[in-house]
Amino acid sequence: MPQHNPYPVPEEPGVFIPVEVKGWQDGYDAGISSPPNTPPTPSVRNPDYMDAWEEGAASGNADGRTEGWRWAYFGGGSRPDPRGAGGPYEPQNSGEGGQEHSEVFTQSWPCVGERPLLVVLARFAPGQRGGDGLTGRLLARACTDKGVTRLYLPVSLHPSEAPQDGTGDPLTDAGYWHGTVQESLDEAAPEAIEHVTVRVVRFAALLRYEPTAEHDFFDLLPVNGQLPSNRLS
Repeated sequence: MPQHNPYPVPEEPGVFIPVEVKGWQDGYDAGISSPPNTPPTPSVRNPDYMDAWEEGAASGNADGRTEGWRWAYFGGGSRPDPRGAGGPYEPQNSGEGGQEHSEVFTQSWPCVGERPLLVVLARFAPGQRGGDGLTGRLLARACTDKGVTRLYLPVSLHPSEAPQDGTGDPLTDAGYWHGTVQESLDEAAPEAIEHVTVRVVRFAALLRYEPTAEHDFFDLLPVNGQLPSNRLS
């Protein structure tokens, strides 16, 4: 089982969130996505953030070796190269069967990152504010409250030029197109398939989210298993 953020989050509304919560979560995401060694701690002004980041990175690295590494795809990270630390990082069987569009989404890549989950949270649970290391936690709670076990978001895999004026959408502002959050693969699939069915070369996938406590975990299911070649090296 993945390790968990050891820093408590106040439940009272309006209470300041300790910086260690975000520090640990950011470090964990970096640690589980950058094998084989624990990444260096970034230099910031707040030493409490740095200490928590270092702890989280060590936990992420340990989980990568035992639970499997994850790709920080929308953070611009390269495909993980474990070099023997926990085995190779390869696509997995998506496990999506028995649906109309299942044969288009047979592969899944384990990923990590807060950016796309901020988009999912904003659309699935309007009014919830992510960030501060809370995005995964809030999204998992929203899914539990609504009795939802999976969410799907159609998304592009190759960024275009980002808008000059920020939109407030974390994916759009990074140049990634995305569609509408849905609760089933067949509801979400047509938007992703349509995005690649054009004359210009496009790559798209379904982002699949399943609640995993506070973690920013998700899977990418590329349309027909196709990823941009420059992201595979």
